[in-house]
Amino acid sequence: MSPIAKLKIHLLNWREWELNPIVIKELRQSVRSWAVTGTLLLFLAVLFFASLGFLISQSFEVHANQRIGAEIFQVFMILLTGASLTFIPLYVGIRLAAERQESNLDLLYVTTLTPERVIRGKFFCGAYMAVLFFSACMPFMAFTNLLRGVDLPTISFILVCLFLVVCAAIQAAIFLACLPITKLLKIVLAIMGIIGVFSIIAPLIYFFLEMMRAGIGATMTGRDFWIVFATVSGVVFAAVLLLYFLSVALISPLSANRALPVRRYITLTWILGGLLSVAWVIKEADARLVLPWAIVSFIVLVSALTVVISNYDQLSFRVRAKIPENPAKRALAFLFYNGAAGGLTWVALLMAVTWIGTISVLQLRGFSTLPADELRNFQLTSAAVVFYVFAYALTGLLIHRQLAPRRPPRLAGVLALLLPGVWALAPNILFFFLNRLSWRSVERSQLGNIFNVFIVRDTSQQIAHVICAAAWLVIMLVFCARWYFRQLKHFRPLERTVVAPISSHLPPATLTAIK
Repeated sequence: MSPIAKLKIHLLNWREWELNPIVIKELRQSVRSWAVTGTLLLFLAVLFFASLGFLISQSFEVHANQRIGAEIFQVFMILLTGASLTFIPLYVGIRLAAERQESNLDLLYVTTLTPERVIRGKFFCGAYMAVLFFSACMPFMAFTNLLRGVDLPTISFILVCLFLVVCAAIQAAIFLACLPITKLLKIVLAIMGIIGVFSIIAPLIYFFLEMMRAGIGATMTGRDFWIVFATVSGVVFAAVLLLYFLSVALISPLSANRALPVRRYITLTWILGGLLSVAWVIKEADARLVLPWAIVSFIVLVSALTVVISNYDQLSFRVRAKIPENPAKRALAFLFYNGAAGGLTWVALLMAVTWIGTISVLQLRGFSTLPADELRNFQLTSAAVVFYVFAYALTGLLIHRQLAPRRPPRLAGVLALLLPGVWALAPNILFFFLNRLSWRSVERSQLGNIFNVFIVRDTSQQIAHVICAAAWLVIMLVFCARWYFRQLKHFRPLERTVVAPISSHLPPATLTAIK
């Protein structure tokens, strides 16, 4: 198949959401649901009575309030933010989590739709519901412009920003609902998600109010405004798209090559993010602007490392059938296909390039950068943290592969997450029982404790942490080398058996028997 034909197929697949059965099913059930209808009617009633109360109170004033439109808009914005950020993601997430239960053989278990179409259908259903809420609030918002105090460009920009935030919250709820955990843990996760939503509503409203008071409509003509807006929107879009790929991977069957789209997307986003950071460094002549990209990349790669070591070692026939025969292509596929060994190599390469690139940019001459002492502390601290992270991961992997190989591989990820906490608490518990626990004892160098790296300030102690982490990592690499090379050896395509043709020189009776 030609590349143009493949491109056409992909474009048609991305347009298929218009007739996505998931969207039709979810919207039909939403229309019939009293939860959606009742919430929407209640929302409209609150908006109506709020505006009516403002107008009635204004009629008793002697002097006309020139900012009554802005005051009513603030109330409407608070109501819309609270309603859309709490109800819509919670509704979409609960429905998807219920369908993910094994006792409920719903659409996810009996449909022939691809996981991509399922996740897209759930997301577009939530987006349609957000459009419904915004459409109900739009006449009230436009009415505030007639009362003075706020302009239409400001109203439109704030609503667009709020809609993007709601869409991001919907995709986050879909991702949380797709996690392969028990019903009790999903309930706990839902409660934590609601608390997290309420914790970001107040800062979000404050941010919108500050934009309105600053007159955001007057600053839209500047080029710098749109550059900053495009950068922030691009970062949010990249995060939402990452959650989309993770959600698709979570509901895909275990035999599928679930790691390929996720690792490919993270690599592409990592490259584009680095180029964007370098562009901002050159534009502002400030080398410190590379730090956000480095910190976000580190967080994403550490999370990916925990998932990578939780992968199965044995590849399915479905994955092995797609392994290329070409050695160069096979080496590249080893990094992006399923498997813990290839994933470790992929994370190590990206982490190494991130660290080297960040240190190189921070040492550029002619740019505003960190002071010499802070730069040295950053180099030592970041190096020790990277070494400790890989040492913990390999330790968890080694314990699982050697001591509990029949357990699910996610045990390696759990051990890698528990090991830093156990290692950090053990000496402090010992100091507590010896009656020597103090802040000074916590500030002392505790080799092997990754949290202690951020506390110590002495250069000799930081160097000791780097040496300890590097030595630990080398030891783990030696113990895991046999496992790694065994996985590398087994990363081979399936041997295709060739059926030999039947010779015509055989006797007729033999040919008849074979047929």
